[in-house]
Amino acid sequence: VRQRQHRLERWLKGLTVLLALALLLPMHGLWRQRRRVRAALRQFTDHLGSGAWQDAVQSLREDRLGAPSAFYALASGVEGMFGESERRWQALADLAADWYWETDAQHRLSWLAGAAPAVSQFGWDPAALLGKRRDELPFTEPPAQGWQRFHESLSRHEPFRDVEFRSQGAQGDAVTWVSISGRPRFDAQGRFVGYEGVGRDVTERKNAHERLAASEQRWSLMAGLASDWYWETDAEHRMLPLTPALQRRFPDFAERIVGLTRWDAHREGLSAAQWAEHRADLDAHRPFRSLQYEVDAGDGRFLWMSVSGIPRFDGQGRFLGYHGVGRDVTVRKHAERLLMRHNEALQRAVAERTRELEQLNLDLDAFARQLAHELRTPIGHVQGLADLIATRAADRLTEDERQLLELQVAAARNMREVVDALLLLARSTVQAMPMEAVDVSALATQAIAELAPVERVAPVDWQVQPGLQAHAAPAALRLVLANLLGNAAKFTRRTAAPRVSLTGSHDADGRLRVCIQDNGAGFDPALADRLFIAFNRLHSGDEYQGTGIGLTIVQRIVERHGGSVAAHGERGRGARFEFTLQPVARG
Repeated sequence: VRQRQHRLERWLKGLTVLLALALLLPMHGLWRQRRRVRAALRQFTDHLGSGAWQDAVQSLREDRLGAPSAFYALASGVEGMFGESERRWQALADLAADWYWETDAQHRLSWLAGAAPAVSQFGWDPAALLGKRRDELPFTEPPAQGWQRFHESLSRHEPFRDVEFRSQGAQGDAVTWVSISGRPRFDAQGRFVGYEGVGRDVTERKNAHERLAASEQRWSLMAGLASDWYWETDAEHRMLPLTPALQRRFPDFAERIVGLTRWDAHREGLSAAQWAEHRADLDAHRPFRSLQYEVDAGDGRFLWMSVSGIPRFDGQGRFLGYHGVGRDVTVRKHAERLLMRHNEALQRAVAERTRELEQLNLDLDAFARQLAHELRTPIGHVQGLADLIATRAADRLTEDERQLLELQVAAARNMREVVDALLLLARSTVQAMPMEAVDVSALATQAIAELAPVERVAPVDWQVQPGLQAHAAPAALRLVLANLLGNAAKFTRRTAAPRVSLTGSHDADGRLRVCIQDNGAGFDPALADRLFIAFNRLHSGDEYQGTGIGLTIVQRIVERHGGSVAAHGERGRGARFEFTLQPVARG
């Protein structure tokens, strides 16, 4: 009996120990050290005598019939529950941070575990980092608040979160950003023993934030330069409170229009039709740009504003209203009005001057006609009287007197040609030029047929390309062809096998380019620009007669057709004249 009583006492003592352990195991610290607790329990129960531990455990595991006891089932459930809790805490630690760290009471690193960038990316030896404070690490730059304020916070044993540091590799090339959070550690007696915490690599987030900040700065700068203010409306197109910048600039105006639509606030700014067109755009949720209207600023000034906007929608696609930017374009509007008035005055001045010039040209044409008429009569008399003397006194005239009369007749004839050329020059400037479709080839053939005969070594071989069409004034174009073809005939009269061709082609702009080429006397190409100056001749009158005005008339007529004329040549090897005309309209 005593032996059983003694064994029962030992069993009760073991049960007491196990119950105490069951109550203490839910504490997280003891749960993590459960193996040590079990070992200590074994040592503690050794003094109870051999078999006490086995008796206690066996009694807790099975009831009297050998089935699992209720206490054993409860202990198994508690162990499973705390095992699941341990897994969750471990997952939280792994997912919330990249590494774990501890420091001693002097804030020197004493423990480092996990993927710290200094070790995983920069290749630093963990042993080289332990025993150093963060400000002693060569790759770490001070946080935003500086080392002093950071250490002051640590000395007060304050927890901290998301303190960011900029770090770089051993070679100074790779740069990362890390964020650490920590809390103070104390021993069982409440003495401070250091900090513990976690760290995260926030380089991507930091770089994204910097890119976003730079982008926002650029957009803000662009918006500030391109506009004066930002505005928003609600779904009913009523103005929401405006930006402080606009409120400071136009206080009365900014306060008055809040809660009103633009067409209600500025009814006189646009016509009813213009406001209706703008409202149709808003109802259709279409963007609009540079809507300009006049507003009453409320301080006696009337301003012009230009606004642009786009619709706003929420995450579900529901229409929220419009937002956009606006500009004060009053100065530009005033400048436009001044410019319009100046242009109108300029147009009136140009029209008046044009009328004066037209009248002056008419007067000059009338004067040229009158002058030609007045000069033709006496010149004709001089030429006629000289011919009469030569006829009636032919027998009595000496050879010298006959030569003098011939010189007089030639001079009179030349004077009459000059007068006629001057009259043509005047007419080429002021005469009407009704344009129509012209067969240039047929007109050239007709001009060749009407050329005056001249003494020449051999007849001209004329080659005219058929089918050339242009939009021109027929009479004026005929004068151009007569001058150019007449010159070609005149300057080839001493050529053994004279040849003159007229060809045409269209340039890139569709204009007809007419080319008249001969193999006659030619000219010095360095003097080509002088050909179109009135009374400027490159050949002496003894060689080739002429007035020196024909090419001037050609240039003025061609330019009045909207074209241009050019001359190319080489002395003794012929000349080539080109001019352009507008093409015949198709369709």
